[in-house]
Amino acid sequence: MRKGIPSEILKELNIKIIEKSKNKISVTAVVEKHQVKLPVPSEIRRELEFSKGQKLIVKYNSKTKTLSYQL
Repeated sequence: MRKGIPSEILKELNIKIIEKSKNKISVTAVVEKHQVKLPVPSEIRRELEFSKGQKLIVKYNSKTKTLSYQL
């Protein structure tokens, strides 16, 4: 039997490996006369389970002009 920490765990904990940030994805807003549609990229849609008519919490920061959506 092997002793120590498995190599898969050590790879996950290695801080020297730099991964691309998934938080920075650009989308184009669809602007209509009465509303703005903000698309959700397919990568995020696959991770989250959306249901029809689901409500989200929207936070707006007027200083940085950023929107934050929360499920």
